[in-house]
Amino acid sequence: MRRLAVFLLIAACAGWSAVASAACREDLIKADQDFSKTRSALQGAASAGAPVKCAAYRRHIASLTQVRNVFARCDTSADKVKNAAQTSTALAEFTKQMRATCKK
Repeated sequence: MRRLAVFLLIAACAGWSAVASAACREDLIKADQDFSKTRSALQGAASAGAPVKCAAYRRHIASLTQVRNVFARCDTSADKVKNAAQTSTALAEFTKQMRATCKK
């Protein structure tokens, strides 16, 4: 998960040369900011009750979904498949954790 955050930050700061348009760069920066914010919120909710944790998981999963969508639309690099796989793996891990934590 840390690797995804580092990749997003580097890509946003470096201008991600393989990005097709200015809109993609803007979307990548926004996705990186949202991802960082939701990751921090999820870490902060670690000792909170289930309702707070579940809300944090939902927001983080939505953020990762947005990252995946930006990659699918904008990533034209040779690492596109690897980036998509890494994001999908993170989504699956967080979804599994959320389901375990948020059982009804």
